[in-house]
This record gives sequence, C-alpha cells and structure tokens, in this order.
Amino acid sequence: MPDRRFRDSATVRAGALTGDLRSRIVGLAESLHGPSWCAILLEDGGAMLSGEDARIKAPVLAWRPWSETSRLRSDAGAVGAYVLLSASALGNTIGHLPEARDLRDVADHQVTVPLASMSETRFALRTAFAGIRRELEDDAIAAHVVVEAYLRVILIELLRAAPSYSDGPQGASPSHRAFTRFSTLVERHFRDRWSVSLYAETLGVTRDRLGDMCRRVRGLGPKEIIDRRVMLEARLLLETSGRSVNEIAGTLGFSSPAQFNRFFSNHADLPPGGYRTSFLRGVELGVSDPARPFDWP
Repeated sequence: MPDRRFRDSATVRAGALTGDLRSRIVGLAESLHGPSWCAILLEDGGAMLSGEDARIKAPVLAWRPWSETSRLRSDAGAVGAYVLLSASALGNTIGHLPEARDLRDVADHQVTVPLASMSETRFALRTAFAGIRRELEDDAIAAHVVVEAYLRVILIELLRAAPSYSDGPQGASPSHRAFTRFSTLVERHFRDRWSVSLYAETLGVTRDRLGDMCRRVRGLGPKEIIDRRVMLEARLLLETSGRSVNEIAGTLGFSSPAQFNRFFSNHADLPPGGYRTSFLRGVELGVSDPARPFDWP
C-alpha cells in the first residue's frame, strides 16, 4: 500500500513560488512543529526572511534553520520553490553517509549560495525541488526514499558551496580542533563499537590525553560522548523507523539484542521496546520530546 509517512506525519512540506502578482508569505500555514529547516531555490525576483535585514536575490539557493514563527515573504513576481523539513526528516536524509558530520555542520548554519544563470547545479536543484513536490503530491509507494534522495542533492550542493564549519571557529584552541577530529571519528565509527583506546590510537594521543581534551571542551569523558551518540541514534531509530529492537541492536553494532537492551536500559531507565511504546503514546497525547540529530556531542 502507499507509503504515507511524509504526508501523514508532516515531516516534509514543499511548495512553489509561481510569479504571483502579489507578494506571498510562507510560514503562516506551512511551518512544522518543533525544530525544522527550510531550503529555498529562488530563480527570479527577491524575498525577505524574518529576522534578516538583507533581501535574498535570484538566482540563489538559501538554507535556514526554521521555527514556527519564521516567515519568508517573496516579492510580487518571484519564481522559485521551497522545502521545509523536520529534524527526523533531516536525520533520515543524512543517514550514515561518511560526510554526515559535515552535512550536519552545514545544516545548522544560515547558508546563501548564489547560482549561475545557466549552471548544471541550478538545473539539478530545480529538478530536486520539483521532484520533492511531485512525490509529496503523488504519495506513491516508497515516496520517502525518493524525497530523501532529492533532499540529499540539495544538502550536498550546500556542502560543496558553503564554507567549512567542521574545524570550528577560526582561532579555535588545539583542544577544540582535536575534539572536532574525535567527534568526527565518533560519527563514523560509533556503530562499530570502537573502544576509547582505539579512538585515542587513531588520533595519535594517549587515552588520558583524549579524556582530558573531552572534559575540557565538553565536560564529559570520551566514553560518555560515545554512549550519548549511540543513544541518540537508538532513540531516532525507535522513534522514526519501523525496525524491530533486534534489527536496531544489529544496526548499532551490539553483539546481541540482550546487550543492547542492557545498554539502553542503563541510560534511559527503561528497555528500548518500552521506550518506543511510551514515545508513541506521548505522540498521541502531544507530550513526547523527540530526539534531534543535532543534540550531540
């Protein structure tokens, strides 16, 4: 039967700016509940984003963290498209790509990318935005797979064009730069269940040095940081996927479901199956607090 995940759960919304004779405000009805992001492809005309003094002018790709009070006011005659996506949709889109850390870093910043008038990039983005709208409207089988693929195109174009945020602010201390390298390794290998010693060896530092650096930058030991990343992924999978607890245990590199159950229970005070049941009940009541892909480290 058709996969109605995006339409029913309202994790992605999309629309077009079609050159209307009057200005249009996006966000009055389109905004999603909770933390979200907005991608805007402006092909003609201009627009203003709430809280910003400068107009964005076509042709441009813009990316902004979004809230329920955010607004996009397009000029009369503006032509383009926009996509709003929730934290869970963004997390699913980024998934387990090797570039996941860099994509998350870019996603949490305001990015504006001017586009050449007849560039291949512009045509690819136009196709991606139109494809997302089509999939949401048709709501066909596996629509979420196609939508995530198009969203990846948009994110990767942002990554290619945006400055690098992965090394932290310019002038960051050696500890901050080393911590950034550690957190990047954690992103790549937390499913492999690497030990703290293996992370330290890969970074070329002692285990004690790694511990000192993590506590100085984040106030947490390296094992706590690794466990937090595993727990975040476990919560996201329990909340947003249909995978069984056994499947999630395997995905996260646990040797057995029992080991995963013990790990999760130690950190959440209830087993993963109980957590999923409680979360879904909370969704019905409007009180659940979902995990967000950007809550670590």
